[in-house]
Amino acid sequence: MSWLEDLVTAAVILFVVLDPIGVSPYFASITARMGGRERSATVRMAVAYAAVILLGFTLVGEALLGLLGVSQAEFKVAAGLMLLAYAAADLFEVKIGYSPEARETAAIFPLATPLLAGPGSVATILYIKQAYGLDIAVASLAVNIAAAYVILSLATAIVERLGRHGALLIGKFMSLIMAGFAVSIIVEGGVEAVVSQARALT
Repeated sequence: MSWLEDLVTAAVILFVVLDPIGVSPYFASITARMGGRERSATVRMAVAYAAVILLGFTLVGEALLGLLGVSQAEFKVAAGLMLLAYAAADLFEVKIGYSPEARETAAIFPLATPLLAGPGSVATILYIKQAYGLDIAVASLAVNIAAAYVILSLATAIVERLGRHGALLIGKFMSLIMAGFAVSIIVEGGVEAVVSQARALT
């Protein structure tokens, strides 16, 4: 595939996991009592913090895995299992790592992490870097950060337009897609691990 096709694929994969549309109801709820300026500042901070977290893992995450002695195949299986767990938790409405916080810290927790730059997003950006390269990973992150900023800026209007049931339906659909993507990563990593072991024995 061409560089542009790789970028589109990677950006879509990351968008599904970041799920800014699914985060919108949380954002609208957390910022409901804020004024317009405070709400705008909160979304800017949340997206900026998420970008810093994910970019940091993009740049040094692979080196950290190397220091820990974790292979790419092993990481893919672990990342897939993590994504599958988060997708299943959302589908069955089991909350992981979320609790209401004060308005002053809402931009950092829970908006920046774990709702945007959570374990699933970290695992996905590292997978994209391994599968497509650093340039695609950084570019797809930039595209998604821009999209997340626009969507969260319009979070209140989106939720009002979709209604609670519409937002819930989209969130569940995104989680189902995430589960399918997670299974594909697990299978891919498992196959690579088996092949690697077979080569080591020959």
